[in-house]
Amino acid sequence: NTCRVRKVKSNEPQTPFPSPSNPRKALQNPSIARYFSHYIADIAPWYDLSDASLTFAASLPEAALESSLPFAAILALSAVHTSRTTAPSARTAAEFYHGHCIRLLIGLTAEEYDNDERTQGLALASVCLLRSHFGMEVAETDTEAEEVDPNRHLQGAYSLAAYHTPQTDYFGSNLREAGFWNYLREDITFSLFRRCPLKIDLSQVPLALPMTGARNDQDYLNAITLILGRIINTCFVGSDSVTEELWSSLSHLLREWRKSLPSRFEPFSTAERGLGLALPSIWLLRDHHAGALHYQLVATTILCIQANPQQLSSLRSTLDGRLGPEDTKDHILEHLALDVCGVAFTTNTPSVQVNAFGPIAFCKAPGPGLSAHDSSEQKPRDRS
Repeated sequence: NTCRVRKVKSNEPQTPFPSPSNPRKALQNPSIARYFSHYIADIAPWYDLSDASLTFAASLPEAALESSLPFAAILALSAVHTSRTTAPSARTAAEFYHGHCIRLLIGLTAEEYDNDERTQGLALASVCLLRSHFGMEVAETDTEAEEVDPNRHLQGAYSLAAYHTPQTDYFGSNLREAGFWNYLREDITFSLFRRCPLKIDLSQVPLALPMTGARNDQDYLNAITLILGRIINTCFVGSDSVTEELWSSLSHLLREWRKSLPSRFEPFSTAERGLGLALPSIWLLRDHHAGALHYQLVATTILCIQANPQQLSSLRSTLDGRLGPEDTKDHILEHLALDVCGVAFTTNTPSVQVNAFGPIAFCKAPGPGLSAHDSSEQKPRDRS
């Protein structure tokens, strides 16, 4: 009997890590449990920046206990992050679970996806995690990062995100909604690095804050995310596409959003840069307040680049009186870029700094003579 048992075991496929097909069983492995816990404690906050319900930190891990797709995605991302921060050997686990996740996504049938909102949310959330995994993976070597598009998982996420948008859904907090906002922020980051339009068309998505139901602070961040997305899609097509009417319309959206902000969004303390202070200090109450200010600043930067002298005068009025009529476009752009960096480094939290990659990369490069749609050779940094 012992020989028979050994023979059966020898015929079973051998894998270096437990299969994600049974998440609860796999979590009995101490290494897998550590990866799972690392995601919840250290990585999920990146994704919950605009979600008061903390969907990626709470709902997604709960779903992953019963579903192999998000479970594999969580382990792949957590392991690759571990490989880049504390234990390079974890990359083997990252590759193992990444492969499983890809196969599970490919195996989704149209019937499963179309008829199940939960499946839609899990698929989109998993693709968002895969995008971050891939970005960290290709960043291991400069050569590979130059040759491979770090945005390739967003290509697949586009159809998932576009399937349900806030055009038909409320500003809510569930897996599908949380996946949409994360996809959009990832898409914005890539567009700011490459100075190209988003992959998703936001022209039919309402930009107003929800008029019914409870409104939370994260709704304001989501609203400025949509406004910035529309500005990117308008201005990154080409300078000739930005008519005075379009510019004024976009500027009006930005001003109205700014007027709607509660006073708690204002910095509670600021200090201009000076001797011993390379960047301005800008202190805010919450991480999502910092994220909202970042998007406001980069949206203003894009409009500033496209502004004629008369429009530039109008734009100065939105900058809290810190700039006067004598300040040139160069001065305004420098002021905005310093504030973007100041917010990121004053806040000094991973979720804000991760979301600041795109705004920092964009604001540090263009001057008034550089069209916002010009391509950049800069290599995007990713969540690490």
